[in-house]
Amino acid sequence: MLDLSTIPADVLLARGHYATVRSAHEDAKKALQILTGKLASVSSRVLRQMQPDNDAEPESVEQLLAEGRTALNEIEGACKMIADLAHQRAELKPLAWGRK
Repeated sequence: MLDLSTIPADVLLARGHYATVRSAHEDAKKALQILTGKLASVSSRVLRQMQPDNDAEPESVEQLLAEGRTALNEIEGACKMIADLAHQRAELKPLAWGRK
């Protein structure tokens, strides 16, 4: 069993901070994965809508394009958050785990 009383309080606190940021970083990457899937879905739906069956005329894709723009904006925000969390995580790692 690990005797936690042998680990300095500031190290335990830094490890808690690191674990919290790491968790948020992983969650943000999962959210980005969902957003990129959403964008991929929009592009395939645009293609499908512009290639109707038989001789039918294509329907408007304005709503789909708006969804795509929204997804791109959300992806941009998620990427910034991921970069910020990665930086924060890198700063906390030596405090929590030493210079490994």
